[in-house]
Amino acid sequence: MNDGKGGGTDAPRDILGAIFDQDGLLFDTERIYQECWLESARLQGVDMDPSFPRRFCGVGRRLIAEMAAAEHPELDIERFCDKAVEFAWGRQLAGVPEKKPGLGRMLEFCRAHAIRTAVASSSPRNVVEHNLRAAGVREFFDAVATGDEVENSKPAPDIFLLAAQRIGVAPARCCVFEDAVSGIRGANAAGMKAVMIPDLRQPTDEIRAMCTVCRDLGEAIAALSNRNQPF
Repeated sequence: MNDGKGGGTDAPRDILGAIFDQDGLLFDTERIYQECWLESARLQGVDMDPSFPRRFCGVGRRLIAEMAAAEHPELDIERFCDKAVEFAWGRQLAGVPEKKPGLGRMLEFCRAHAIRTAVASSSPRNVVEHNLRAAGVREFFDAVATGDEVENSKPAPDIFLLAAQRIGVAPARCCVFEDAVSGIRGANAAGMKAVMIPDLRQPTDEIRAMCTVCRDLGEAIAALSNRNQPF
């Protein structure tokens, strides 16, 4: 698999595992969720500010429910969450996700340098597995960890620690690739290096201090392989 842009880099000396978020990082699926949160709110007659669901990026259901209830107490929160994820998962299972720029080159780099790879996504396993297979990249991942397998969702470190365990790499030797603030916080709490590739939300100065920020996965290869890169 190749993105057609070529370019080689040296192998990293200290990173043995690469852990990737899915929505908004591997695939352009975060926008599906954004649309479905708004659609679900409209079912209850609530015209939600389109910018509000961006706060849900990379966050598990419990935290989403808390944020939505605080902002819109008129919502039936269980119904709101149930319908939104039903819409979002249904749309994904019926299609092929659009790969984010640089994904092919990143996965080929990891394979060429024997870097173990995992997906750590808040989405359920059946959706993640479908997307990976539909996009033709499942073979490039050694493990998958999903939100329905851990007690605490991002920004807790649980899902990243589970992913590291499954690929047999110590947390300190792993690098997490995320598009969401909650994911960067989770990687930091797990004691892992982190690279943020912003999708719908830009990092604050606080978040920038926790990670390296890159434009896309292709650019992130250099950050991963550069021994002097300040993670």
